[in-house]
This record gives sequence, C-alpha cells and structure tokens, in this order.
Amino acid sequence: MLVLLVKKLKMKIHIFYRHYNVQGTDNKNRPSWFDYENCYDNLFNSINLNKSVKINIVYDSKEDNWVKSKGCSTFHEIKAGGDMESFWETVKIAHKDNSIVDGDLIYFLENDYMHVGGWVDKVLELFQTYNGLDYVSLYDHNDKYFLPMYDNLTSKIFTSSSHHWRTTPSTCGSFITTKQRLNEDFDILSTMRGDHNKWLWLNENRSRFVFTPIPGLSTHCMNGLLSPTIKWEKI
Repeated sequence: MLVLLVKKLKMKIHIFYRHYNVQGTDNKNRPSWFDYENCYDNLFNSINLNKSVKINIVYDSKEDNWVKSKGCSTFHEIKAGGDMESFWETVKIAHKDNSIVDGDLIYFLENDYMHVGGWVDKVLELFQTYNGLDYVSLYDHNDKYFLPMYDNLTSKIFTSSSHHWRTTPSTCGSFITTKQRLNEDFDILSTMRGDHNKWLWLNENRSRFVFTPIPGLSTHCMNGLLSPTIKWEKI
C-alpha cells in the first residue's frame, strides 16, 4: 500500500547499465534512428551531471572502444555470456555494493533505451511523494494498449507533482527499485527466468507492484513498441 510521505528523503540513484559488444549481434526490429552509442550518449545527456546519480557500467565480454572513453563512475567486467545471466550477475553486483544504502534507488538499465530529459527529477519526486513503492519502469509499454491479452487490464493511477503514474502487471529488464526491496527479493531477481513470469510471481506471492509513467520517460527502442505520444526520433 502506498503512503504519502510528509518529509522528503535524500536519496541517490545508482544506475547499473548493462552492455556487451554489439558488433554484428543485433537482429531485432529497430527504428532507423537507433544506435547503441546514441542510447549511451542520451543517458548521460538526460542526467545532465545530476549529482544524485552514480553510473555503473556492467560489461559482458569484449568492450566496445567507445564505452570507457565516455566516462562513468564504476566499470564492472563480467563473463556471463547471455542476457538473463548478465542480468543475474548485475543484480548480484548491486546487492553486494555496500555504498548503496536502503533508501537509495537502483536503476537496472539495458543498453537499448532512450530517455527524455528531466527523468531523474521526476523519479526522485515520485519516491519522495510515496512510501512503499516496489518497482518503477520509465517505459510506458505500448503493448499494454493494443495486445488482446490486455483487453481487460485495469490500472490504478497515481500522481506526483508533475507526472501521472499507473500500475502495470509486468515490465522488461530495465527498472528502478530501492536497495531494501532488492535485498528482500534478491532470491527471485537473481534466479528466475522470464521477465513476465518474474513480475507475475512477485505480484502474486509478495504483493509487489510495478509502476510506469504516463507519458513514458524512456522507451525500449523496438519498432511497434515505442512509448506512445513522444517523437523519439527527435530525441
């Protein structure tokens, strides 16, 4: 249950950005403007040197030359060899990071997302407005609006000072949570396969909820699945 906070909390956002060598590996249906390096640059530009944010790069396999040259707070090299395995390793790295306190936020982020400017302030605003948030995705899932399986989907709508938010049954591998919630759900986040199955299990067994913004503050860069109402090609 969400509770309005009376006193604002000081918190940081620790981004764990998962990347791998992408040369010749992408066979997904991408927009014509999509580029991994552009997504990476967009992340830094959208943060705009906000001191509340720390960026960790989690790199699987041989690095792309431009990754380290862009700069980041911390660089982790892993040998996972697959998307799900890479996610599990990243969860373990965040779980062991003693610099992250219970009130801080952790943003697990895949390397094919674009963000709108100002998302950091909106996320902090949300978590400083409500106590008890479980998981937040910045992606307004377009499939929730047109797939037949969601014809009867109902959502609760919440507002912060400057944005609308809704509950949603699931999200992808890019989401924000607190260190406390990560510790509590570590057993599931670090072992369970399948994004959709994971979120349904957490909801049914631990009453966890996922919240997403309306309109989206980020998008997964896939044709037909972009967060609606935003001209992402101009961002």
